[in-house]
Amino acid sequence: MEPNEVLVISPIMTKILDDVMNNTIDTPMDSDDDTPFERSLCAAWDVCTVKGYATIFSQSNFHRVLIKIITMTRRQRTRELAMGTLANMACHWDAGIGPKLCDDMDIFRLCRSILWNENDAKVLLETTRLLNIFFSCSIDASHQTIVEHENITEFLTPVSMAPSVFHQYTLIICNTLYSELLLKSLELMTRIVVYTNAITHSISRKKQHLSEDNRYMDKMDTLALVNWGSDRLEEEGRGVGVGMGFHRGIAKNVMHLLWALIAYGVVTSADCGPDRIQCLEQSMSRLVSYMQDDDIDNKLEDEDIQNLVYALNAKLSMAS
Repeated sequence: MEPNEVLVISPIMTKILDDVMNNTIDTPMDSDDDTPFERSLCAAWDVCTVKGYATIFSQSNFHRVLIKIITMTRRQRTRELAMGTLANMACHWDAGIGPKLCDDMDIFRLCRSILWNENDAKVLLETTRLLNIFFSCSIDASHQTIVEHENITEFLTPVSMAPSVFHQYTLIICNTLYSELLLKSLELMTRIVVYTNAITHSISRKKQHLSEDNRYMDKMDTLALVNWGSDRLEEEGRGVGVGMGFHRGIAKNVMHLLWALIAYGVVTSADCGPDRIQCLEQSMSRLVSYMQDDDIDNKLEDEDIQNLVYALNAKLSMAS
């Protein structure tokens, strides 16, 4: 810990802690500008992009303060900034900060509560950004395997009298008009499909006879995603997708999610039906034609999309 780093961090942490202790985090404002407390959170958000500063926050267990802020505040902007600060801290996985946050089940309980109760797209975006970090880091890149984490699995496990995480993200994907939230939600859902497939069919679970069904997602939700994805690709192929016209990132992630659902047998050809399969194939063909006529040069992303079209078509032909 460098003395200069402490000098930068100390006033920010002190201001935030004082407002939390004095219960003044929701000071009324006459305008839509950030409150003084929110400006302090903005500073925390910024400094936590730097590993040295984020380490000081982590060593002070400041993530517990952020959890308290999110549960106390009535302001959506405050929740957005606090969740974003948590996500920025988690980015420093190799420094041990991300794993420390992932080991705190209260963070997952908070994320689940936000998914059930929050209607602000920016709060949901920051929550999804944090979850994406946890799920992406559950992949052992060197061995291309999934490392199961008890908290992640518990987070995904449905509880009685409440919608599942998979269901909530299905609703977000099928209904949001906020392209950044859609993009991050698609990325997360693909990772959820890969993760749940891996843990459902793991050797240890097979030995315990726990791999009969994927209990983390419902068939109605997976079919809703396939139907929505097919319609979305058709719209993207006409250049009228979510956002300003054709969005390569969304098109790519829609196909990646559909490929995962079909490749891992979550959705079968019988589930889709011949009409939906034909619609998907036609949508992807139209999408490739649209890219070829597009003036924007984005060679790498276009190659990724064409590779996904090939892979998804191969799965569809095998399934039909």
